[in-house]
Amino acid sequence: MAKLVGGNALRPPTDGGNVLATITAISGLVGLIASLIFVAVQTRAVSEQVRIANNLNGTNALDMCLNNVREIYFKMLEFPGTRRHFYEDVPCPTDEVERERVLLIAEALADVLETGLVATRRIPATESLEDWRDYSRFIRDHSPAIRDLITEHPLWWPELRGLN
Repeated sequence: MAKLVGGNALRPPTDGGNVLATITAISGLVGLIASLIFVAVQTRAVSEQVRIANNLNGTNALDMCLNNVREIYFKMLEFPGTRRHFYEDVPCPTDEVERERVLLIAEALADVLETGLVATRRIPATESLEDWRDYSRFIRDHSPAIRDLITEHPLWWPELRGLN
């Protein structure tokens, strides 16, 4: 029974406060779900951008290595007979000037091969890892000058040295 206070009967509280709280909670939950969906879409877009950037970086890194190999080839063209020291298992020449030339080319080529090995390993999106490894292995295995450099300085070209 309701008691009279100041002439008005006390009425039991209506569910208006509970309804408002429920509506507020549902609205907050809908907002949270919408935010999570938006974040998921953004995350997917960023992930795709990162994948594209990695592909581009891998391509650029490999292009730079290939350009450097071409420069080395042009240097070999300037001095006929040097190519055989890298492709035909011909030992480093004994003539001091010629030996110096072959060793400098060998160092430059080893640097390029190492850079390409690191780039293709770190950025597998280039899809050239095995191709570059095969080329690097061939040069290493067919060039006594490069093998000697790697033996003398094992820490300078660890990727090239560690190829199986």
